[in-house]
Amino acid sequence: MHYAFVIVYSYLLGAIPSAYIIGQIKGKDITSEGSGNIGGTNAYRVLGARLGIIVALMDAGKVLLALILTRTLLGTEAGLFCAVLAAVVGHNWSVYVGFRGGKGIAVSIGAYLFLFPELTGLALLSAVFIVLVTKYVSLGSLNFVMTMAILLLVTDASLWFKGLGVLLLLIGMYRHKVNIKALRAGTERRFGDK
Repeated sequence: MHYAFVIVYSYLLGAIPSAYIIGQIKGKDITSEGSGNIGGTNAYRVLGARLGIIVALMDAGKVLLALILTRTLLGTEAGLFCAVLAAVVGHNWSVYVGFRGGKGIAVSIGAYLFLFPELTGLALLSAVFIVLVTKYVSLGSLNFVMTMAILLLVTDASLWFKGLGVLLLLIGMYRHKVNIKALRAGTERRFGDK
């Protein structure tokens, strides 16, 4: 199976705007409320905890489906690399909503849980600790992708997955650039803030 096919279906799956769809069902335009971001954290703020969790699970589920398809049809590490990267890009820059999207954290978590469940558990513990202590979801998100990148670099993961860890860190940092600026300025919203 050609890698281009993996990239196309993974992008299209990743691009499904879960938060936007749930928001429309509930009569809310998530792009014009809260931060305007089409992701799990803004869904949590705008739609409430229950729907925010559902959105995060849907976002993780998109990449899981792409990975299951790719492992079944192709089964190579290069294919899995392409599937994850395309799904994250699709989520962050969705063709369905004018190339807007989320920040790719729930999608990254879903991918990492599929590929590296033990390492992901460690990174999630670190991220949750950061959020509990600081109340900054953005800081916890950045901690997660950074911790995973480091763990993949220092363990026996293949070069494909070491590269994936670095790329997801860079994408995560880019998508959080406004949050990073707000953190430095002391104006970042804390968990629970509307």
